[in-house]
Amino acid sequence: MAEAPVKSKVGLAKKFGDLTADTKTYLSGLESLLDDPKKYGVALAFLFMKVEEGQHRALKCGLIRKHKCNSQKVDDALAKQHFTRAYFKIIFKNVFGAEVAKEALASIENAEKVRDQLIHGKKPAQKILRDAISGAFDYIIALGQQVEGKTDKNPFGDLRGLAGKAALMDETTTFWVLKGMGFYNEKGSSTP
Repeated sequence: MAEAPVKSKVGLAKKFGDLTADTKTYLSGLESLLDDPKKYGVALAFLFMKVEEGQHRALKCGLIRKHKCNSQKVDDALAKQHFTRAYFKIIFKNVFGAEVAKEALASIENAEKVRDQLIHGKKPAQKILRDAISGAFDYIIALGQQVEGKTDKNPFGDLRGLAGKAALMDETTTFWVLKGMGFYNEKGSSTP
């Protein structure tokens, strides 16, 4: 379940400070945006850029750690594939054999609405932006823990050594595994 919204910029800074060191490094550049409530819109936009990157990294963790896919082919597939919110959930379930945790989805839902308002030129109040940023932090924590529980890697942290010493599949076999999981749809590549 998502935590209660933070009530001030100090509370938001504390919530950022409570993130793991790896996650704070991953979100490098965000902390200075949290110092000024007038920059919350920019902070939320930056945070969503990192959330979406982290979602790709989550899939990468699963594909390499669980399925032993070729890392170069995984990177290529993730770079070429367009992910909507719904499509990410489908692919996540295919990769991990489980849906994105309900608490993660609940925490990001409001933040997505606020982000959409920003994208469409609206100017939400600072409190609304602060709540959205807080919800995005909750999502990062929940999704990160879920993926880490299945792969021993947090997608919102350091991914060095992701493949470890495991023997990975070749590119052609990886292509077919990815295709079977739902990659390479009409907007992605269709050749091995």
